[in-house]
Amino acid sequence: MKIQFLNLWYCRAALFFLSALACVACSDDDGPAATPETEVNYAVSTVSGAWPDLTTYIQGLENLDLSSVDNSNAIELTGSASTVAYGKSLFATPFGAPANLVKYVFNNEGLPEEEERIVVPGANTFSTLHFESETVAYGTVSGGISKLIIFNPTTMRIEDEIPLSAVIDKVPEATRTYYLDMLERDNKLFMGVHYENNFVPVNDSAYVAVIDLATHQVEKVIADGRTGMVFGGQSPNSGMVKTSNGDIYVQALGTTNAGGSSPSGVLRINNGETTFDQDYFFNLEDATGNICFGIYHTSAGQSFTARVEDESDFWEYATGQPQFKYYKINLDGETSEGAVQGLPVTYGSRRMIIHEESAQSLLFSIATNDENAVYRYDLSSDNATKLFTSSGGYITGLEKLD
Repeated sequence: MKIQFLNLWYCRAALFFLSALACVACSDDDGPAATPETEVNYAVSTVSGAWPDLTTYIQGLENLDLSSVDNSNAIELTGSASTVAYGKSLFATPFGAPANLVKYVFNNEGLPEEEERIVVPGANTFSTLHFESETVAYGTVSGGISKLIIFNPTTMRIEDEIPLSAVIDKVPEATRTYYLDMLERDNKLFMGVHYENNFVPVNDSAYVAVIDLATHQVEKVIADGRTGMVFGGQSPNSGMVKTSNGDIYVQALGTTNAGGSSPSGVLRINNGETTFDQDYFFNLEDATGNICFGIYHTSAGQSFTARVEDESDFWEYATGQPQFKYYKINLDGETSEGAVQGLPVTYGSRRMIIHEESAQSLLFSIATNDENAVYRYDLSSDNATKLFTSSGGYITGLEKLD
């Protein structure tokens, strides 16, 4: 009896154990627990390699509270590409024919995925993008065919095109025409233009094309000889800004470093006007002491540019050293407020980015021979500290996804 009782107990225990395993197995059949979705709030682009063998890496970040970033969660784009964010999407313009505009969205794991692309045969590259709304955006293409593309950024379909032959015809002796920053105001698109002849500015003037969006025609190209070479900075839309009162300020590099006589400066197109204000000219070379490249304006009204330290090595290949220092400027007072404290001299040729993080802080990209980093600049204390470094190359894109 005792043996039978023990056998019965062991059988029941075994049956209970097997039942428990079966329950666990049934639970496992339901699949693993769902992975929490990653919320991507920032997009970062980096470039590594040596010309011409460059690779662009794109990735999403939940926040910027990190000490370093690599390319382990990035996708690769062959060659060099610029990036611009609109909404929750990132738009990339890889360099090389045919012209491509690629739209990326971020999946639940925070990884970028290509959603759609626009290809323009006959053009070498997209130059600059301007987003008006979720359904209307503008992009210039150049090299071969030159035109302004009107497209829907949601569907990534071309809706219309505006020929830019009138812009080219303005300076027929130019062998190259560059289409630069774009701003919209009063149903007109203002677009910076630069003309070259064998890599040399054709003259000492600065040019802006005025495009009527109601008729889809180039209305005119305005010029001013007080400065020249509207070439923007190393970041998208960094050569033309619009202030809260509707005035447009255009920054030009000047031609003193290219055999000309016009200094670096800032021109103004007053609100409601389509011509340069002849009563305003901000001579940046006089104010800062040297050639300046690019302009950025915050929602709180502060303005910034980048000054070259040694103009004889503007393109940064003679000395092998970075040459640009970020400066704070006063557009209304036409004065310099000095270098931004806490920021090292950076390579302009490796992209200079200024991004408004909040009402109290800005983000600056820095590229030196020792580090590639992003610095946070506190407006109240007027000082910058290092935020994070990149081990995956120099930073060419830093965008907030709204």
